[in-house]
Amino acid sequence: MNKLFSMFAISIVLACSQTIYAGLKITPIQLYISDVKKQRSATVTLDYSESDQAKIFEVSAVKWGQNAEGEDVLEPDNSVVINPKNFVLQPNSKQIVRVGFTQMQAPKKEETWRIIFNEIAPTVKESKVNFLFNISVPLFVGVQEKVKLNFNPVYNGSQLSLNVKNNTNTHVQIKKITILDDKKKEVAVTTDMKYLLNNQQQKFNFGEIKLGNFNKYKLIIETDRSELPMEFNLSG
Repeated sequence: MNKLFSMFAISIVLACSQTIYAGLKITPIQLYISDVKKQRSATVTLDYSESDQAKIFEVSAVKWGQNAEGEDVLEPDNSVVINPKNFVLQPNSKQIVRVGFTQMQAPKKEETWRIIFNEIAPTVKESKVNFLFNISVPLFVGVQEKVKLNFNPVYNGSQLSLNVKNNTNTHVQIKKITILDDKKKEVAVTTDMKYLLNNQQQKFNFGEIKLGNFNKYKLIIETDRSELPMEFNLSG
C-alpha cells in the first residue's frame, strides 16, 4: 500500500525570536565579524528538542544586498567557509556551525551575507505531515558605525508613510516606529520590521492618520543597534 506523506516548507528570516518551531532554537540570530584581522569566524548553535525525529540540514551562504527600492538581492557566494556544511540534528541535541573566511581584506564599509540553513526531506517511512525549515541568518562583516537616520514623512491622500534613509556604511534593522505628539501621546505606530543596509532606504506605512505640523511630532525608534529606543524629530 502506498503511504501518504506531506511536506510543507517554512522559510524563516530571523528577526528577534530564537525559537523557530516545535523545539528548534537558533542562537545568535545575527552574526558579526567586526575586525577580520582579529576575528575570522563566528558560530551559530542549533538546539533541538521536543521531537523524536532527526533533522537533516544543508548550509550555504549568499551575498546580501538591496536595490534602490529596498528589496533584498541575494547572489550565490563561495567566499564564506562553513563547517560543517551538512549535518544531522538529533532530538535533544545541539549542533555548532562555524562560518568565516580564510582570507579577507578589512572592508571599507560593512559587507553582508545570509547564512541559509536548508532542511533536507527525510526518508518516508509512514503517513505523516512534515515541516521543512529554510532558515536565514544575517552575517555582518565590518566596523559598526553609529546610527544616523534621515526621515521624510509623505502623504498619499490620507495615507501617511515615512521614508527612512540610513546615512552610514553600516546596517540598521528597524523594529518599531512610534509617533508621539507634543504631549508625548502615541498617535501612530508600526511594527513592520525591515533592514536598511548601508546607505539604503525603506518606506514604512502608518495607514490613514491626520497629523498637523510635522515639527510638533517625535519619532521613537527601536532598532537592533541599541538596547534603548532612539528619539528623533519627525520633520528630520
